[in-house]
Amino acid sequence: MARNSLSALQNFVGVHQSDPFWVGIDVHKRSYHIALLRADHKTFTFTTTASPDAFIEQLQRLDILVAGVAYEAGPTGFSLARALVAEKIPVMVAAPSKIPRSVSAGAKTDRLDCLKLAHYAAKGLIRPIAIPTAEEEARRALLRRRHQLVDRVRQCKQRIKGFLLYLGF
Repeated sequence: MARNSLSALQNFVGVHQSDPFWVGIDVHKRSYHIALLRADHKTFTFTTTASPDAFIEQLQRLDILVAGVAYEAGPTGFSLARALVAEKIPVMVAAPSKIPRSVSAGAKTDRLDCLKLAHYAAKGLIRPIAIPTAEEEARRALLRRRHQLVDRVRQCKQRIKGFLLYLGF
């Protein structure tokens, strides 16, 4: 945790351990920006390393009632969601295009993103997407890569034909 100490987090949880907490996560390759939202709408944010196991262990050490964990689907895949499901922690993975956005362009930081996710999850504004199994995710990645390669071959043929047409053939 970069800015906040472990004792500050424990003080925030304090006597509210029996209340439901909503968790919003902004997931990145090297770090998770996490927001905890209590029932009284007070929030606490912190940053941790990008490790599903370490995050779950941290949640379990806090000994809080997790009403739900929400994060945006992205290039990091669904390993975090599968790990949370395996530990019986409710998780919602949202498509970035389906998350409500403010009309005016304001500040956009990782901290604000995880706070928004926690608030939207608590209000029921997040429509979760299906979490694929590891096999389904691998199959999708393989098909996606195949389509990319087929498109590249087609583009290359079009360039060659265009160049030959330019030369008069």
